[in-house]
Amino acid sequence: MEINVIKQEKNFVEIELVGEDISFANAIREIVLEDADVEFASCTLSHPQIGHPKLIVRTKKKDALKVLSAAAKKLGEMAGKFKKEVEE
Repeated sequence: MEINVIKQEKNFVEIELVGEDISFANAIREIVLEDADVEFASCTLSHPQIGHPKLIVRTKKKDALKVLSAAAKKLGEMAGKFKKEVEE
């Protein structure tokens, strides 16, 4: 996966996820929305066959990129736990 930062400000980030589909972006978005400081989180896909998903996050006070990073870490932990339970 390649991550392209399209726009970044303290309370706003827009990234493009090259090599991923919209499902991955939606999973991250769902976790981002659990943070009470998040005002807005959205995923877009310009074209289902040739487009790359974009993830947009806007926060009230927190650094949007840090919120996104924490959500990615949480998703990784959830995936690891799921894998372990499936293997058992």
